[in-house]
Amino acid sequence: MTAIRDVRSEDLRAVLEINELSVPAMNHLSMKDMRWFAQEAEYFRVARIESEVGGFLICLRPETPYDSPNLAWLKSRFDDFLYVDRIAVAPRFQRAGVATALYLDASRHAGGRFGKIACEVNIRPRNEVSIRYHERLGFRPCGSQDHGYVKVRYMLAPLPLVRR
Repeated sequence: MTAIRDVRSEDLRAVLEINELSVPAMNHLSMKDMRWFAQEAEYFRVARIESEVGGFLICLRPETPYDSPNLAWLKSRFDDFLYVDRIAVAPRFQRAGVATALYLDASRHAGGRFGKIACEVNIRPRNEVSIRYHERLGFRPCGSQDHGYVKVRYMLAPLPLVRR
């Protein structure tokens, strides 16, 4: 059974480990970064499965003071959105509905305060699993950006999300 709750300081090491297992789909983070997210994120929750952290989702408000070219790109074109900075699930819990449970929980958390949810997925190196997954949740492409080391596709979905 998956229980979703706010991140706690004792979860951060496990969250960091899951994040690092997800590179290159996501970039590396430090424990300092994780603590910053725990303080500043609009939404930072974990999915606990069998008494361990099985996955996490971090979302930011557009006005969050965060030096991200992806958030900056989205802010320059859209307003009224919740930004998914990262979502990851531990390998042993993948394809068990953890990411969807987190996304639906974030959608409830948004509670009419945001009209859309935005994310980016890698198109170089291509993350086909993530692209197809987000499309099933209702995300649609709205642009792309080449950062040199990676190229991303930006995607938006109306809130609330609906499981398809």
